[in-house]
Amino acid sequence: MLQDEQEVLVYGTICVDLSTHKVAAQGQPVHLSNMQYRLLCYLIQHAGQIISRQDILSNVWNSPPNIKTRTLDMHICALRKKLGLNDSLETVFQIGYRLRFPTADSSPVHAEN
Repeated sequence: MLQDEQEVLVYGTICVDLSTHKVAAQGQPVHLSNMQYRLLCYLIQHAGQIISRQDILSNVWNSPPNIKTRTLDMHICALRKKLGLNDSLETVFQIGYRLRFPTADSSPVHAEN
């Protein structure tokens, strides 16, 4: 879970600066919309966990329960494309999504001060 003193989230080669809202992948800046940014932070904070669509919609979009929308799918697709997360950001059939832990050849998920 994210704590107030943490300023940077790191997932493999992806760095998220929480104070400036800037994202870099492999050292290169990546432009994300506000919702893509919020979704990425939420996924990194819950890396390794299967997160239901409803949990994501509720916590990232503040949507009411049981809303039917494809917005989440479109944002997941954009994150996969922009950040090269095709192999890491897994769709869990009829449940939701899981951001797998980084592979052994990349750095672990952590937050830096």
